[in-house]
Amino acid sequence: MPPVILLFILTAVGAGIGAFRSYRLISASRKANPHSQALLEWSEKPLSSWRYEPYAAAAILIHTLAVSAFVPIALSAAYNPSLLDNPLFANDATMTLLDWFIQCGCMAVIGFQFGSVLIAFLLIIFRREMVSYALTEEGMVQGQNLLPWRWFSHLSVDSIRGILRMFSAFAPDLPSLISSPPGTFPLAELTDRIEGFLPLQPSKEKQSWYRSKIFLAPAIALVCILLVTTGWLALRLQRELSLFAITLIMSVLIFAGGVIINLFAFGVLRTRGTSARQRRVR
Repeated sequence: MPPVILLFILTAVGAGIGAFRSYRLISASRKANPHSQALLEWSEKPLSSWRYEPYAAAAILIHTLAVSAFVPIALSAAYNPSLLDNPLFANDATMTLLDWFIQCGCMAVIGFQFGSVLIAFLLIIFRREMVSYALTEEGMVQGQNLLPWRWFSHLSVDSIRGILRMFSAFAPDLPSLISSPPGTFPLAELTDRIEGFLPLQPSKEKQSWYRSKIFLAPAIALVCILLVTTGWLALRLQRELSLFAITLIMSVLIFAGGVIINLFAFGVLRTRGTSARQRRVR
């Protein structure tokens, strides 16, 4: 069976590859892209997530911490007894090869997922580079990503601070997109154009009790607690089974967290793949 130090190294290598890939994907999605059909375009410095989007920032932090918890869980599982400790399997070449594949593969995947989520959190919460926006008939374009109008419920304008807030279609009290155009930008014209797509007031239709920003962080926390606890329970298994179970549970956590955040933020289960470039080609 592979030595523990090799499993640790594979975890670190996987984390590095995951971090690099996540950085490239997010950086590419933020690059400005000229839009021939844009009604208005501008670039701005990003606002503080902790100050202007505290509910979303708290939810992403909880999710990132929960994903990070699987790393020490996996490292602990690396010390569990192995299936190859059983004399029936110790001299079986096929079992030995499968054992190496499972252990090394699981640790590399765990590291990869951890690195991807950690870098994504840092880039989303502590972003500093300029952000490009474009107003189109289909929706708001942020970098390379198209956010259709149906993902928002309404618009609010803070004329004094020059801040626009567009609220989630699922949780109308949760701002999904906050923009602060430069002072020289015609804010009144931008507001008038957006009003053609979004109302200035939320719908008077009564919403379900859970469709509120205050339930975003608790929903994420509940899922995280359940899955991290399940991950710790997996430590009772033998090394190979434990690592496989931990990898699977970690993947479920990453997927479930993304679904919950996207649902609260935009009213959709996933947003990946909706790019301005793709929509122009269609």
